Amino acid sequence: MSRVVFFLALIVMCPSAIFSQITPKIETNLAGVYQGKTLFIQNPFDKSDRRFCIEKIYINENEVDINYKLSALKIDFDGYDLYTPVKIRLVHKDSICAPTIINPEAILFHTIFRFVDVSLTDSVLIWSTKGESGKGEFEIEKLRNGVWVDQEVREALGRYEGAEYKFFPNLEEGANKYRIRYNFPPGRRVNYLYSREVDFDFYPEPVEFNPKSAKTRVYLSRYTHYEIYNAGRELVLEGLGKEIDVTVLRQGQYVIYFNGRDPGTFIKE
Repeated sequence: MSRVVFFLALIVMCPSAIFSQITPKIETNLAGVYQGKTLFIQNPFDKSDRRFCIEKIYINENEVDINYKLSALKIDFDGYDLYTPVKIRLVHKDSICAPTIINPEAILFHTIFRFVDVSLTDSVLIWSTKGESGKGEFEIEKLRNGVWVDQEVREALGRYEGAEYKFFPNLEEGANKYRIRYNFPPGRRVNYLYSREVDFDFYPEPVEFNPKSAKTRVYLSRYTHYEIYNAGRELVLEGLGKEIDVTVLRQGQYVIYFNGRDPGTFIKE
């Protein structure tokens, strides 16, 4: 009973403080592509609550480090590469106290081409597109020590109706981050466009294989990169997959590595 009386006393003494904490938050969302321009946002001041409306701003779900106690906010997209897709999420008090995007055209991107989806697993990077035309190309990039490094260049199929691509990465143990850069055919207003970034934490179980004495094939417990060396420590076979055709090998003993580790031996009959 005493707790109820205490709560009622709080409401009587400071009702605005109590109800301001339970006011539902509203979100305003905007998506586009960073084109080297600053985005300006008007941040209204709520006199009844004596504070500015915007509470948080996120770019691609990363909170922006900014002073929210200003009537005009500017987003410079520090740390984002040119032509990177950006999704902006503004968290504010309610629909009445709503921010205004002053120049949404700063991130609006007029092109038919788009990345439909990008996904990364422990064995394959897959992306799909729509709106391709002409002879474009894809560059697969991996983040290594804070720098994006090219992994492979793949020619685009040029299918306007849609296309899907696969790349089999050599993941490192721990955190892995990839993205794809689409280079438009020559003569376009914009030269390239990035996909969103994808992450995968790779802590693999050791690869098992059988049989240990094989005539035609060796079967692996999961999709992986493998290297096979002969008794003279020469690389004789390399590839990606869940099974290995060993018919091309001579009879004898071999050492097999998976992603450069977990060596094992087998005999080619």
